[in-house]
Order: sequence, then structure tokens, then C-alpha cells
Amino acid sequence: MAPPDTGDEMQTSGWLLMALLTAAAAQAGEVTIRRDTWGVPHVFAATLADGAYGIGYAQAEDRLDQIFANYREAVGRMAEVHGAGLVEQDWEQRLAGHEAVSKRRYPELPAAVREMCEAYLDGVRAYMAEHPERHPVDWLEPEPWMEAALCRNIIFRWPLGQALHELDLRGEVAFFSNQWAVRPERTTDGAALLCIDPHIPWDGPFRSWEFRLHAGGHDISGFAILGAPFLSLGHNAFLGWAATTGGPDTTDIYVEQIDPADPKRYRYDDGWRPITSETVTMGVKDAPPVTRELERTHHGPIALREPGKAYAIACPYLDQVDLIAQIYGQMTSRNLAEFRAALGMNQMMEENILYADVEGHIQPVPGNASKSGWLGLHAMDDLVQVLDPPTGYLQNCNIAPDTMARGLKLDPAAFPAYIFQDTPGRSNSRGRRAVELLDSHPKLTLAQATSIALDTHADGCERWQTALREALRTLSPPEPVRRAAAVLIAWDGRMQKDSVAASLYRVLRIRAEEHELQLGDDPLPTVALQTLLGSLSEGMAWLAEGFGTWEVAYGRLHRVRRGARSWPVSGGDTGAGQTLRCVGAELDGHVFYGRTGQAWTQLVQLKPGAVRSWSVTAYGQSDDPASPHYTDQGERLMGLGRLKPTWFQPTELEGHVESTRVLRR
Repeated sequence: MAPPDTGDEMQTSGWLLMALLTAAAAQAGEVTIRRDTWGVPHVFAATLADGAYGIGYAQAEDRLDQIFANYREAVGRMAEVHGAGLVEQDWEQRLAGHEAVSKRRYPELPAAVREMCEAYLDGVRAYMAEHPERHPVDWLEPEPWMEAALCRNIIFRWPLGQALHELDLRGEVAFFSNQWAVRPERTTDGAALLCIDPHIPWDGPFRSWEFRLHAGGHDISGFAILGAPFLSLGHNAFLGWAATTGGPDTTDIYVEQIDPADPKRYRYDDGWRPITSETVTMGVKDAPPVTRELERTHHGPIALREPGKAYAIACPYLDQVDLIAQIYGQMTSRNLAEFRAALGMNQMMEENILYADVEGHIQPVPGNASKSGWLGLHAMDDLVQVLDPPTGYLQNCNIAPDTMARGLKLDPAAFPAYIFQDTPGRSNSRGRRAVELLDSHPKLTLAQATSIALDTHADGCERWQTALREALRTLSPPEPVRRAAAVLIAWDGRMQKDSVAASLYRVLRIRAEEHELQLGDDPLPTVALQTLLGSLSEGMAWLAEGFGTWEVAYGRLHRVRRGARSWPVSGGDTGAGQTLRCVGAELDGHVFYGRTGQAWTQLVQLKPGAVRSWSVTAYGQSDDPASPHYTDQGERLMGLGRLKPTWFQPTELEGHVESTRVLRR
């Protein structure tokens, strides 16, 4: 993997220059947007509200349609413009109550948060006024409370999705991510390192937007959800944080006993309580409106009724709106105490948070915990957390807390089961690989850190190579199969775009899974070795059918596609060569096209007074197919296994500016 372009060493004087630049160019109400050569906006303003105005303008310039699609989805009004196929999705949003709760509680948010929300929408409107021809498909009149609804919609994918999955009303919710942090004493530069690597869909509401913000004494870098000016994951000049799915149980399903004499009552203790209800009407394009009754018990909304029963969703977040305030607190924190105070608002639901700062602290913290809706939230001190472990590093790639590092002294029995919320000792391919690599580098360089972030080694491939050796020793396959097996045996185990062996490994694993062939520690019997070679032969035939030969470079088989363009990409996903660099793909003909996984990656070096970072995203900054930034990062960075400098400090940005725009609120 190519190391990041580290650029010149920044000195503390760079921060003084940045302050002077900001003060000179950002008088009250004036906003300067400097886009770098990758199209990423660097927003300079005197206040955070002015900065939010610039973010709104820049987001609209890049992805106006997605902003309004995100709002429309959050409030449950997609079927109005996209038809009956989205009625059930709209209904889920009505169950969650994003619109009703956000409208009602928006005035309770801190004034600084509301000021940023309102300034952000002013910026969006300013761009739209200049470009009326770009009126969005999913237009609806934007209001500031929609930004809170949007944040609720994103985070509710976990608790609401799990609840509906338990009721078999939705498929299993699966979100994965990588994160790791290394203390200063384990790096060659003596600075903490943080890797932020969310594995989420590359399109739709989860598709994040990269930015830098220098405003009101704050310097911020990372990625935001489209439709709000707040940093979802990233860093500032003092600290950074990452997140993975996991953590405590936050949602339960309650079975309510319905009164046989009155379907609008349910038993509670020794009496009957009334079920409250309201009528919800959902507009549908090219079809009559759909009207349903939204019922609630004291536990929460009723998601399903059966004879004599009703199933209510209980979650302590159904009436909450403070996630947007917590994110504001996190991105403006300057030390661990301030960050913990923000995180202590407990609005992150089922998330593991990994933190690192310029003082060298590293700490993983699951977002919150609650057994059921009426027990309230645990204080953050009750949660599973480790500060500055003797290992000098921590990682969480959706694994159990006690496997975040080798020899980590964390006792699962010290926590209630619903807080630990995992099987002690459980890991996965990404977690094992991350621990292996981090543990083996007592002094990590930036180049090595980049290689870990973009690592493409297929977990467990050595077992398959051993089995193939045994198969060739004891069996006599046809010569082409023997040659292919020899290619796999000699392989370095990396799912690289120029590797023929990686293609063979992927199709071998797919065919072996179809034949229910699994490898353990014991040698395979002859019949299993025959199945192994048969699976390889079938995979070779499939490759030859699609490409005219079984000797196919992985980049022809495994690609990323956007619009009319596609390009090769290294990496793998579950069941077919999973790597730390996870790229979830769907088969189209004989090509696997990536659509989820390593959506964006940011590596942060937290050196006091000289914080630097590097990043990459799967596509590019713009949603305009005519823009040079529509696929540039995907083709020129992600496809080649590289990160770009973020030019976080203004002195770094000099010489890399593509355009400058000055706005006035």
C-alpha cells in the first residue's frame, strides 16, 4: 500500500498564521470557502454559525438532491414522490416519530446548536436562490428541526432495525466498521494515531460528506451526514473519535395482553390501560393515500398485532432529540474531560466509540445502555471502557470488548450482561487481523499505519492453502486444476486487484460455501478434499465462462461502479476473502461491484499543535457526473490503495487550492 503524502512538517507558527488568516478573511457574517484539488471545501468564518452557513452552501453545491432526499426519508414522506414501494419505509419513520419528536423538542436544543442549524439552512437556500435550475427532486420546505430528525433517522437504524428484525418485519440489520488507536509510545513520531473506518453503504443517507471548518476558534476535519453542519466522525485540533456498531442493549419488544372485551385496552399489573392512537395518512405517488392507525402503549409504539396480543417497541430514545447537541459537544471538545461530558449525554445508542487526543489518551466507550424504556439510562461510568491500556493500542472491529487487544485485562463478569452485550472472547476476521498487525508493530510508522488501514490480507486463507497442498499430495486432479491450486498455494494471501490467485480464492470460497465445506483445525478426509478441488474446478469454469479464461486478475472481477464509470479495487468481504479493507459487493453478471464497506477512511496523527490527517472516500466529493470530483478519489486513490492529505492546517492548504468563494450571510 502506498503511504500517505505527509507533506512538510508543520510548526506551531502555522497555527498563528491560521488565526491571522481567519481573522483577516472572516469578518462577522463573511464566509470563505476554499476548495482543495480534490474538491473538498475548507470553510473559514468568524463564528461557528457563519461556518455552518458556508457548510450549507457547499453541501448544496456538491449534493443538493441528497440533502432533501435525506430530509424526506427522515420524516417518512418518500412514497409521495417515489411511489408505493416506499410506504413501509415511511411507516417505520412514523413509528419512530422522528418528525413529531423533532418538531416538538427542537426549541429545547441549546441556542448555539439551533443557531448552527438555522444558519446551515440559510446557506442551502442561498445556493438554491443562485441556482433555481437545480431544484431538487425530493424537495420539501426545509425547516431546522429536520436536521434533528435526520440525525435521529441515522442512529435509529440500529435500535429500530433490531426491534423490527426480532418481529420478522425486516431483515437482519448489519453495519460493520473498523477503528483503532495507538498511544504515542508505540509510534515512531511520538504522537497518538487514530484510524476512523466506518463500513456503511456508499449511497443513500449514510453517504457522508467531507469538509474542513475553521471558525470561532475551532478547527474541525472529517465527514458529516448530508443535511446538517455537524461532524459525525473525525477530529479537531485536540482530539478525534471513531465508531463501530455494538455496545449495550437499548431496545426491547414487549408483548401486551389485549383485553378480549376491548381491543383498545391492554393489561398492566392487575388492571387494564387504554391504548392511545392517532390516524396517520401517507401520500403515495400515482396512488391513493395510505391511512393507518398508529397505536401506543406506555412502553412505546405498537409495531405488530396478533390475536389477543400486541407487540410494542420500548426504547429510551423514542422521545429524545439531543443527539445533535451531543455531536456539537464532541466536535467542540478540547480534552478528554469535555469529550466525556458530551458523550455522557448517552445519545449514541448501540455504538462503540474510540477516542484519541494530542495528550496521548486512547479510550473505547460504548455509547449507552438501558434494559428497558422505563429504567432510564446508565451513567457513562457504568459502561465498558478502558483508558490508556498497557498494550498501548486498542481496536474494535465489531468484536467483544475483551478482545480489543492481546492480554487486555477486562473482566466481562464485572458488567451486567445487557451492558457487556456480547460473548466473551468473540472476535472476527477483521478484529483478529487488526490485533495481529497492531501487536506486531512496537513502533508504528505512518506508512505502516496506512498499510494497516488499507490491509487486504484474506483472513484464514492459510488453512485453505494447507488443505490444497494436502489435496494435491493425495489426489490426482486434472492438470488445469493442479495449476490453479499451485497458484493459490504460492499466493501471498492479499486480495489485490492485479492478483489472479485472489480471483481464484474468491470463487473457491463461494463454491465451497455452496457445498457446505468448512475448514477446521483437523485434516480434511478424502471426500472433503475431493469437494475442495471440485469447488475450485467449478469456480475456474465460472471464470472462464465470463472472461474466456480462469486466469483473471482480481480487478476485472472486483470493481467499483458509479454512473458510466467503473474501476478495479482491492479488498474483500465476508465469506469470500474478508479483509480489514472490507468492500461489500453485489454480483452483476460476472463482476462483483462494491456498494458498501469502507465508505471512507481517515487516519489522524494527534501531535500537539500540529495535528494532521489523511483520508479517502469510495467515490468523490461531488454528485454531479460532469464534475472532475465525481469519481476521482475512487479511481485515483481508493482504487490504488492510497490516502490523500486533508491539508487540515491552512499552511498545508497553500498550493493546493482549486477555487475560492467568498459569501456573506
